[in-house]
Amino acid sequence: MLDATRSYMQHHLWNSNTQNFVRRADQPTAPGSDAWGITIVLDADAYMVEDGLMKPQEMKQYFQSSSMLYEKTDGNSGARIMGRQGDQIYIGGDDDLQWCAALVHCFETTKDTDYLNAAKSDFNALIAMGFWQSGESKGWSWNSADHRPNGVSTAYGALAAARLYSATREDVFRQWANSSLEALKTPQVGFFPRDMVVAANAACTLYDVLKQRSYLDRANEWATLAIKQAKEVMAGKRKGECNPTDIADLAEGLGHLSHLSFKSYATEASKLLNFFVGHRTAKDISEKGFFSRYDSKGNPILNGSYLGVPCDVPFLPEVAEMLKLFAIAE
Repeated sequence: MLDATRSYMQHHLWNSNTQNFVRRADQPTAPGSDAWGITIVLDADAYMVEDGLMKPQEMKQYFQSSSMLYEKTDGNSGARIMGRQGDQIYIGGDDDLQWCAALVHCFETTKDTDYLNAAKSDFNALIAMGFWQSGESKGWSWNSADHRPNGVSTAYGALAAARLYSATREDVFRQWANSSLEALKTPQVGFFPRDMVVAANAACTLYDVLKQRSYLDRANEWATLAIKQAKEVMAGKRKGECNPTDIADLAEGLGHLSHLSFKSYATEASKLLNFFVGHRTAKDISEKGFFSRYDSKGNPILNGSYLGVPCDVPFLPEVAEMLKLFAIAE
């Protein structure tokens, strides 16, 4: 199934002229890509390099070509500028903090300092631009146009900082990771099951280094709540999206927990993955890819749109998310 997903991406999403995956499958010659999707592809690539399914140089080439799509806040480094209107620039807090976390994963896999330097530059640029909010609601801003602390941004801020601390042992990143985890106790613009398990993954990463049981307890608490709420979403009993990026992304954090001491989470992670593929063949995946919305039985909902992309068109982040999850399962 991983090979089938890679095949779909190469045949339907890859633009050989730009050496990048396009945002949506019905626009195969589009010049740009999708910042969120690029991040997930890099994370998936890191897992595939770990598995011996991809050469490090192939991942490095994609990192370089995808990075070149964006102007940066500090010239060749810093945060990615996703839009510009006059003197105003647009930066996605959630997108770049997740990118930062993925870059550290690439470094941990290859020990190539280009990834680590890019991650540190991105993280520090977001701090310098005031993305961290310390009012009544603490946390990382959703984006440069909306500075309210957002659950997904704050959770990925915790994961990025925790991975940076794990990679560098620089105490400032431990402090940022702790501050981000603590901020999730204050009001956020949404704190959904995926965000909870991203935060749990961050807590597990700190536990890996510091061996403080409180991090593992916090991760278990969030994961337990996330599983409960995710099942309610998938059953149609709770409002939420049934798609790979909002549901199946839980599997990564649950996998981390299962490796530590909570073995039952491996079963829960498999259930989440099988929700999207339990009734599909590899051939079907290689021909149709994955979509942005699913019903409670795991069938795609093909009417409407999601983030500006019609639901009957495979969307890079969703396809890349499944690639990542297959690589984790492998």
